[in-house]
Amino acid sequence: MIPDDAWTVADPTLCPDCGRDACEDHLPPEPDTAIPAPPVAAQPAPTRLTAQRALDLIDAPRPVEIIEGIAWAGCLTVLVSESGAGKTFALLDAAAAVSDDTPWHGRTIQQGSIAYFSYEGDALGLRLRALRDVTGRQLEHLYVVLASDPLSPRVSRDGEERSIGEIAVVAALETLATDLTAASRPPIVLLVIDTVRASLAGSEDSSEHVAAYLRAVRRIMGRVPRAACILAHHAGWQDGKNQRKRERGSSAWRGNCDATLYLDAGAYNEDRGEAPLTLGALKVRDAERPAPLHLVRRRVELAEMDRHGGPVTSCVIESDRRSREDRDAERVAKVNATNRELDTAVLRAMRDYPAATSVKRLRPYVSGRLEAVSDAVARLLRAQLAFEGKRGSPYTLTEAGLAILDGTKS
Repeated sequence: MIPDDAWTVADPTLCPDCGRDACEDHLPPEPDTAIPAPPVAAQPAPTRLTAQRALDLIDAPRPVEIIEGIAWAGCLTVLVSESGAGKTFALLDAAAAVSDDTPWHGRTIQQGSIAYFSYEGDALGLRLRALRDVTGRQLEHLYVVLASDPLSPRVSRDGEERSIGEIAVVAALETLATDLTAASRPPIVLLVIDTVRASLAGSEDSSEHVAAYLRAVRRIMGRVPRAACILAHHAGWQDGKNQRKRERGSSAWRGNCDATLYLDAGAYNEDRGEAPLTLGALKVRDAERPAPLHLVRRRVELAEMDRHGGPVTSCVIESDRRSREDRDAERVAKVNATNRELDTAVLRAMRDYPAATSVKRLRPYVSGRLEAVSDAVARLLRAQLAFEGKRGSPYTLTEAGLAILDGTKS
């Protein structure tokens, strides 16, 4: 027989042992409010390394040149220039040549499809219309991907985690490659990432950040091993008296790439709407540096009007048809014009600031580097436009020097 008290429901507010409202000896345990530990991110499987006989590597073929002297299959090229010089115009022009199976300004190419990853939100439509309508490019195998998330991985003590940007780029490449195969179209032979700064998270000056970024780029390249990759990068500081130009940031850029190119822009001619460009090699791994490529960035008008009724303009890249002698003459003229401007400024500082009795004291009054001001002073003394005073005494301008400042002598 079941006892009557078996049907009663115990009061949860009373201690089951002594029946009191609050028994210190039988308090219920505190609920577990600890925050659960976050799940551990799955780490990529380690790469399996294999050994090869040295003799088997001797006859290995050289990388295929996708663009002669510029980009090679499986290799990474960094193209550097000042902002506004024309990196994107040059890269789109090169990509169009690869797409159309035509030489790029005298350089041979390997025809195929191109995946162009644009991170800067440029008005690519205008530039592509200029390529098609002005230069006659077909652009049949050029594919543009507008991207935004950085490629840089997250590096911690636990390892390296792929970024959203890298995952998205790999997915886009795989989809494009699959679609090209299904449609019997040419495979991808060239990747372009424009630009480094917009696709990198962290500092360009940090070798750790740069190396992590380049590892991500190499992993992306591994998805299309027969393709070359070009990174568009900005120029950094100028070092030394010879004004040598280089890529911005860490030396890891030069050390971890296969080729580094510098696109140097000359003075823009407003009347002709042109600026000369020189594409030279700073580094080419396992090969001789090719001769500089001389180009022209030319302003063109498209067959449309803007909202103010003016012509819509863009630029195209053309070969520089001038002879070497003409280019050298223009370069010398440019240097001479720059020197004349600086020499006049130094003469004016010598006249107006008698306390500027040395090159170092002249420098604050002249817009130029210390070495350039020193060279200007030397030219003025050699030309007898000024004389150097005794130690601590001001410079003395000759009549010829004063005439230059008065505008009576050119």
